[in-house]
Amino acid sequence: MKSYAKRYPLAGRRWRHADSVRKALAILAAGLTTGAMNAACPPDAADGAVLTKGELVLAYRPLLADKSSRIPMAKHFALEVQLCDPEGVSIARLHKADATMPEHRHGMNYRTLITPLGSGRFRIEGMMFHMAGHWQLAFEIQAGGETTRITHDVQIE
Repeated sequence: MKSYAKRYPLAGRRWRHADSVRKALAILAAGLTTGAMNAACPPDAADGAVLTKGELVLAYRPLLADKSSRIPMAKHFALEVQLCDPEGVSIARLHKADATMPEHRHGMNYRTLITPLGSGRFRIEGMMFHMAGHWQLAFEIQAGGETTRITHDVQIE
């Protein structure tokens, strides 16, 4: 007997397409509504942090419903990242984002999804600090065949 996929080759494709359309609309909406971080270089650290390594500047801010709150423990959240270099908006690509607890020698229980938003901006989804303590955010940036790793310490209570 043939497998389900061979018997019904188009099954499920409509739903995958609908998910792609929903994701594209969400990215477009995020790009239109995020005025606080609109590819201004050098970025402002008003809501997040600005990190530098060499000539590369990385700014991130958590995307939270309540602007006055801190990054929550045991709840999913997203980050918006802006990359800059001496010429302005960087052509570098955010390759990887993760977080670890150095004292416990483990990381997050989830994998992140990085979505390019254009003009050196990226959205990182799937972040969750599942326990209180010292966390270290790690960003891997690729530019010109080189990979740069930038880390930042965060205390979650």
